[in-house]
Amino acid sequence: MKKWKKARKKPVLVEFREVEFDEHGVETLEGYKPCNKDEHFIIRGVEGEVYPIKKSIFFKTYIIEDDIVHIIEDDIDEDERD
Repeated sequence: MKKWKKARKKPVLVEFREVEFDEHGVETLEGYKPCNKDEHFIIRGVEGEVYPIKKSIFFKTYIIEDDIVHIIEDDIDEDERD
């Protein structure tokens, strides 16, 4: 029986965008992948590759940069109050 090991994703910065109104898929390294505005974002990876990702997976895997700034600002405000 193979033993499972644990690994953590490296903190890499990717870009993402909404799926366009009339966009039904994107060309990825693996070929055409369908996507839709309600369920997906489009990500541009560390090597410029583009692919769709389900929004539910995106929010479990990524923190939006604007959110990071707010988290850091909130931490600084709390420290100043102490």
